[in-house]
Amino acid sequence: MREKNTIKRIKITDLNPNGNGVGRTEEGKVVFVPLTAPGDVCEVKIIKENKGYLVGRLERIITPSMDRIEPDCPVYKKCGGCSYGHITYEAEKRLKEETVRNAFKRIAGLDVKVNPIISVNQECYRNKVQYPVSTDNSGSLAFGYYARHSHIVVEHDGCLLQDEIFYKIARRLTDILTENGFTAFNEQTGKGLIRHIYLRKTRADEVCVCIVINSDTLPKSKEIAEQISNEFSQIKSFFININKRQSNVILGEKSVLIKGEPFLNDTLCGKKFSISPMSFFQVNSEAAEKLYEKAAELAALKEKDILLDLYCGTGTIGLCMAGETNPLCGVEIVNEAIENARHNAVINGRSEKNTLFVCGAAEVGIAECKKRFGIPSVIVVDPPRKGLSGKVIEKITDIKPQNIVYISCNPATLARDTAIFAEKGYIPTEATLFDLFPRTGHVETVVLITRNI
Repeated sequence: MREKNTIKRIKITDLNPNGNGVGRTEEGKVVFVPLTAPGDVCEVKIIKENKGYLVGRLERIITPSMDRIEPDCPVYKKCGGCSYGHITYEAEKRLKEETVRNAFKRIAGLDVKVNPIISVNQECYRNKVQYPVSTDNSGSLAFGYYARHSHIVVEHDGCLLQDEIFYKIARRLTDILTENGFTAFNEQTGKGLIRHIYLRKTRADEVCVCIVINSDTLPKSKEIAEQISNEFSQIKSFFININKRQSNVILGEKSVLIKGEPFLNDTLCGKKFSISPMSFFQVNSEAAEKLYEKAAELAALKEKDILLDLYCGTGTIGLCMAGETNPLCGVEIVNEAIENARHNAVINGRSEKNTLFVCGAAEVGIAECKKRFGIPSVIVVDPPRKGLSGKVIEKITDIKPQNIVYISCNPATLARDTAIFAEKGYIPTEATLFDLFPRTGHVETVVLITRNI
């Protein structure tokens, strides 16, 4: 029997990271319903029928959830930037804790102690934005965020998750680019010049502007850089980034400095960091600082203990964790990030004698660390969402470090990898959640995994 276009009465029992409520039909089929909350009882029209699940559209709320609130953002129902704006923040934190706890139980089969989520801010926390650029009805350039499940740009008058300076600079910049006759990039045709406006801000309110273009050059780039910098004293650097690929990847491989300094300078945990446009740097500095402090606490490095930082990016985690007497080896596949990490080591007073940053795969870095410093006492890993490969886990457990500090942005792959470590005699002792991305479905978790054999 086909379900599409039928009306169902559904009780929502869960909320997934995409912000879709989860319920079941009377026949037991799973239904995903956007803009609903756990506890809602609602009328739902089935709009999509798949083999294992249904997708519904909310028609009417019969009984609202106790956790439901009216979103503060006027474009919340269209914009794909947030997913939890229609529930209370307390409910959001509770859901994130349950997600991580359930991942350990269901995927890893482990009963891991999950500490309460640590949150330091709910609004204006983003230090970086990447606005797609499109054309509005009047023919002018416009910016915003993509609508849910599409690449249609939803314009806005400011976002609650970011500093208002981002909106002001982007608004003025699109006006200037429009005045100069530039066109927006069109994904379907591959034509048009302006792809994204990419902005970064430090805790000292210094801003980097980067325009991503579908060309090798931006005409009048020096004049535009001069004009926008004169209007906003916070702007310390102006780049163009060249991305002529027909893909969804935002940044191309080459950035060109047009005006100002090649780096922004920021601080975390009392350490200094230089950040280039291509550098990875956590978007929530205040929450990241708390996470790194917890990672250092769990590592419990003693004098002269060796620290190996896998997937180190620009070196932020390892440099924040390691003391002056701790040899530090960082490993990252992106060459520009490694160059940043080496620079960051120098400006924080570390020498080549006790610091090594290696550009290469994780298993290459493990071998280089052993060769230079010996077997690491503690390994900290912060892999991408796909988690660790079996080969990397094998290499880590082969050298038998005492402690592994695993930082993850994906509860599912974290739980999967934790189970593999447990099979090899490494037991998770505790997990702590950090809300680096409030009002979204993302959460960071740091876990201490200790050798038990």
